[in-house]
Amino acid sequence: MFDFLRRHFGGTRAVRHRTEQARPGVQLLASVLVCFPEIQAVSYEPHSGLLTMDFVLRGTVPEDEMEAFAEFLAESIETYQGLEGGMASEMEFTYEHHEGLMMLHLARRMDEVTEREIGLTVQLLTDRFGEALLVDAHGADVPDAEFRQMQHDALDRMLTAVREMPLRDRLVGIRERDQVVVYNR
Repeated sequence: MFDFLRRHFGGTRAVRHRTEQARPGVQLLASVLVCFPEIQAVSYEPHSGLLTMDFVLRGTVPEDEMEAFAEFLAESIETYQGLEGGMASEMEFTYEHHEGLMMLHLARRMDEVTEREIGLTVQLLTDRFGEALLVDAHGADVPDAEFRQMQHDALDRMLTAVREMPLRDRLVGIRERDQVVVYNR
């Protein structure tokens, strides 16, 4: 009943437009989390245009080692983007300690990041931190390689589409038990 009233009196056009516009962003963030079980949370801030990926390490890493890794990561992303004909104009890498855990935050411009760059980042983190890098057990062992490849291809297409039609909504995606949840903030 209320849907009828909203359609009749409420001007659903604006509501529907906002919902339809948010949907690609929700799908994009969910796909990042599905494709990369190493990423614990992902967010998008439309004002800065930054996509932030959060990783968790068990234990702590000395500050000088984290700084060296941050430089290595920045150089690796710049080199990768240069080889692919892209650019890496902005990258923010921060970290914080929380009772035996470290939270790593990597922010990149949404209009520059690619699925392969995210894959490179995850591989570098895995190579450097190994078992200390927290990986979602529900997403790490997807048995169907074809399904996994389809997810990565879909993510790549969504990242390309976002360059043509930027997202307007502030979004946050997190892992919650065995699910991926995306909030429109």
